[in-house]
Amino acid sequence: MTTRNLTRRLLVPLAVLLALSGCSAAASPPTEPKLLHLTFDDGPGRATGAVLDVLADNDAEAVFFALGADLAQHRDVTRRAIAEGNVVANHSWAHADLTRLDPAALDAELDRTTAALRAVGSTSSCVRPPYGSTNDEVDARLDDRGLRSVLWNVDTEDWRRPGASVIAERLVDQASPGAVVLLHDGGGDRSDTVQALRIALPKLAAQGYEFTTVPGC
Repeated sequence: MTTRNLTRRLLVPLAVLLALSGCSAAASPPTEPKLLHLTFDDGPGRATGAVLDVLADNDAEAVFFALGADLAQHRDVTRRAIAEGNVVANHSWAHADLTRLDPAALDAELDRTTAALRAVGSTSSCVRPPYGSTNDEVDARLDDRGLRSVLWNVDTEDWRRPGASVIAERLVDQASPGAVVLLHDGGGDRSDTVQALRIALPKLAAQGYEFTTVPGC
């Protein structure tokens, strides 16, 4: 037997062995998932159920920053959001600018909403200050309660209602791995936001994005 034929006979069993063991001689390193964190403010409201439908259709989870004053009227949809793997968190009681409140009023905005959240089954420790407005005093009040502020770095400006296609385009164009996206499920007519999600989420999924809740919430 020639040396060349012997080499061929030895290589064949080695290749079979690698295949059977699931190994590869030149395995590529695993890739990190592309995570996108969708967040919704000012609900729960009439659009929350439709938003949940779109999220479910796209295997997506999100954080809903809820107003305490609206939770009692929308208990069922809030509980549905939690049951489907989403997070419902604190967005103050009545959308007050927390930096403009005296200490007692600030405490009430946070504590009343936390109590309302616990009543519907939320255990989240995250807060979205209305308007993204915060300062050292607000941060200290949050720290005292074991809460933390969550802002955003992608703003679709869907609250301006520029049209579903514009909102969807902004969401797709501005998305990046690890980004926190600001959207709204309350505070007015959110039909454009719902339609934009129907357009944008499949496109983003095709780019490899997964939609998850904000870590730590």
